[in-house]
Amino acid sequence: MEPALSYRLLGPLEVRRGDQHVVVSAGKQRTLLVSLLVSANRLVSVDELCERLWGNAAPATARATLATYVMRLRRNLGQGIDPGADVPIRTRPEGYLIEVEPGRIDLDRFTGLLAQADRHPGDVATARALLREALELWRGPALVDIPSESLHRDLVPRLEEQRLLTVERRIDAELILGEHAELVGELTALTMEHPLRERFWYQLMLALYSSHRQSDALDAYGRLRTLLVDEMGLEPSPEIRLLHQRILAEDPSLHQAGAGTAPGAAAPASWVSLCQLPPDIADFVGRADLLEALEERLRTGAERTTVLVLSLTGPPGTGKSTVAVRAAHRLRARFPDGQLFVRLTGANGIARDPAEVLGELLTASGVGRDALPDGVDARAAAFRARLADRAVLLLLDDAASARQVLPLVPGTPGSVVLVTGRRLLGGVPGGHAFRLGSLTEEDSLDLLATLVGTGRVNAEPAAARAIVAACGGLPLALRIVGARLAARPSTGLAGLAERLADEQRRLDELRTTDLEVRAGLALSYSALSPVGATAFRRLGLLGTTGVAAWTLGVLADQSDGERLAEELVEASLLTETGRDPTGEPRYRAHDLLAVYAAELARADDPTANEAALRRLVDTFLALADAAHRSLATVSFDEAPVDPIRPAPYLPEREVTRLTADGEAWMLAEQLQLGWVIRRCAQLGWYADAAHLAERVLARLDVQLPHTEVLELWVLIRAAASSAGDERVAWRSAWQHAMQAATRGLTDDVLATLAESAAVFERLDAPLDLAYSLAALAHFRDERQQGGEALALAERAAAAALVSGYRPAYASAVREFASLLAQHGRYAEAIPLFDETLDLARELGGPVDEALVLHRITRYALENGDLDRAAEASRASLAVIEGVHELRARAYVTAMAARVASARGEGAEAVELAGRAHAEFAKLGDRFGEMAALASLAEAYLEVGRVADVIGLVKATLPAYADVGAARHEQRLRDALAAAEAGPAGVSETSSR
Repeated sequence: MEPALSYRLLGPLEVRRGDQHVVVSAGKQRTLLVSLLVSANRLVSVDELCERLWGNAAPATARATLATYVMRLRRNLGQGIDPGADVPIRTRPEGYLIEVEPGRIDLDRFTGLLAQADRHPGDVATARALLREALELWRGPALVDIPSESLHRDLVPRLEEQRLLTVERRIDAELILGEHAELVGELTALTMEHPLRERFWYQLMLALYSSHRQSDALDAYGRLRTLLVDEMGLEPSPEIRLLHQRILAEDPSLHQAGAGTAPGAAAPASWVSLCQLPPDIADFVGRADLLEALEERLRTGAERTTVLVLSLTGPPGTGKSTVAVRAAHRLRARFPDGQLFVRLTGANGIARDPAEVLGELLTASGVGRDALPDGVDARAAAFRARLADRAVLLLLDDAASARQVLPLVPGTPGSVVLVTGRRLLGGVPGGHAFRLGSLTEEDSLDLLATLVGTGRVNAEPAAARAIVAACGGLPLALRIVGARLAARPSTGLAGLAERLADEQRRLDELRTTDLEVRAGLALSYSALSPVGATAFRRLGLLGTTGVAAWTLGVLADQSDGERLAEELVEASLLTETGRDPTGEPRYRAHDLLAVYAAELARADDPTANEAALRRLVDTFLALADAAHRSLATVSFDEAPVDPIRPAPYLPEREVTRLTADGEAWMLAEQLQLGWVIRRCAQLGWYADAAHLAERVLARLDVQLPHTEVLELWVLIRAAASSAGDERVAWRSAWQHAMQAATRGLTDDVLATLAESAAVFERLDAPLDLAYSLAALAHFRDERQQGGEALALAERAAAAALVSGYRPAYASAVREFASLLAQHGRYAEAIPLFDETLDLARELGGPVDEALVLHRITRYALENGDLDRAAEASRASLAVIEGVHELRARAYVTAMAARVASARGEGAEAVELAGRAHAEFAKLGDRFGEMAALASLAEAYLEVGRVADVIGLVKATLPAYADVGAARHEQRLRDALAAAEAGPAGVSETSSR
């Protein structure tokens, strides 16, 4: 069995396997290894590892590069062992972990020895030996050869502080043991190396005086005071000043063994162990995962040498204090020296002075009021001394800021601090934040049932769910509702559910004599900066959709949306919900916060609100145009839209960054785009609504519900009609018809297209006329109305030529060529197809080229030109490969299946047709599904699966009877007839 790896981090990185030195020479691999080792046996996320390796400059390929580094590190750690032996780095979906046996990392041994020393408070010699052994593990500055700014910023200072604290503890032990003279030289060097570390000066003064060198001790004090006054304008600490006075007075007690090692002259007050926790509530519901995570963090932090600070943050009313009290009660047994509780916000809602809080805590721990030192620094030092080496749980409720919390944090790791607050507490060493969100629907119903009775909830389940939804899973809101209903036991739930459904009165309903949701929200809102408050209010104009940071900036007319997002997240008024497809963080307000923001917006200046919406719409227009320009799949089948002048509210570089992948940006903003289009139509800004819709809805018809896309076009048409703009109204009607056709080619669709063509002809709008005629021709042909379709296509080509817009001409000529080929004029169609293909390659993109090749394939196949069909089919598949355009790829694939069947390649045809059908099903394109199913039936015939043909056709024809795809229906009937005719029929169909 191979010996286990061991690791040394306290100095230059060293890896050994038994007596063998394992070389890890590459800097990135050393950084990766250390990042895993400092969290040994625990998963480290990919994001955290990327931060350690590259900081804020991670390359686009960071994840792939990280995987390569892991592979190379595994190879390095496996040096000199059997190739089949296990290397202890494990890959998980979310990141990586390294498995390390206990005692194999010097840092773990270091913390373990400190913990052992803590367990010998009365045995100074044993503690001193353990502390010396711990310090001997250090071979120089920690991680000195690790090229990671992140590790040197976040980890190295903590390790160095642990080392210095251990040195201080060891020297204290040696002073108690009477080794004063032996320590003078070391302490002199330490005060020179760490001149602002007052503890070393205190120890030096004590060592000098106890070595009968009073003048040197006083000189040391003078040098320290000069340094502090000159450098920082501060006097030495009260403890050192007191020691100075005792040395001046030649206090004989300082010569006694151990005297003076604990700062202060008076005998320390005896420790009072008590539990100050508020009572746990009996009807606590949910939060099991959070409570377990808190306990797990406590378990994993048991061997830390810094104090563990656990903070609970979240929007007002989420029950932070309730969860903290429940957790504290569950953890009581771990803290035998007591559990202290203090509120950090006064009854007036103002943050309390930390000096006042420290006085309260010191008094509670047994210090007399007359012995309390003055000032926050002195009290903080006294509090740390009181808690040194004790196991105390300190619960700080409703913290306002990290600055308020820092003086209250103990100095030794046996104690743990649990903090609640509305704001995130950045900057607290050892801090780990847990964010509270809403209760789940199930937990919310359980809480409601606990408050009002299970019978009432079960009697009106729909009303109970409506109440829970209106409360947004907010425990405070549910308790208010529960209190109101409990006071009226004969009242049903439906009435209150109906009142809560009205957003404009919801916050009025969520109040009792003693409790109110609005008051808690207002407290957080009032703490915002003026511009942060403006951004929050303006969010009330948008409802509950998630937003990117730039949206906040535009609404508030500020350039730095990121800063506004950061402020609102820190205040727990917004929650970061993850990254969108462009990589931007998204933010969302809790439902009741969104209701409160809307309430504030309604009370705001209407002119300012309209100006904010105007800025937002202008920005969306500019971004939509930029996104559209970046698309690789823009088709010349799309009618052109006049470009919008770039909005001045975002820098051009920001617009470019956001829309570099236009499709990803549209996907990220899909809900906001739908909302903006709807709002523009409602405000009468119909031209903006139409512009946005034509830019994005053709790309979002897969993501947004089909009914919503249709409804948006109806709203735009109505708004344009009200304004008397016939052209925009009928363009909207035509777009509505084209969307409706993907679900079924109805008479209404054809009538709308015919009427829109007539209007465009009357308005002398040749470009719009060309597109509407070409679409009408295509659908008339699908209805097998060939003669009429051919005439329409010829008119479309003529109108496109008059318009002068060459992409429209290419689209119309493609349709005209298709219909010529369809109706026995294949030879005339070939040069037109060639012309269209040239235009597609010149003017369009891969989608245009693929769709022209699709038409060439179809009509070559139907006219017996199998070689041309096969060549065009192969080319269309190659062009569309890798292009993110599902509908075009599905049509090309379905046609390739027909070609494969005609060439006798039945198995390939079955695979291609099945793939095309799956693509159309994802899109909800029932017309396309019919085409793919007809190709699948023909492929089944080719491989002799007669029963499958019969079953497929008999299931498909009635299920898709409303689609109106007459040509594909006929293909299915032909396949059914051939299958039912037996081998002869199959042979005849295959030969066609």
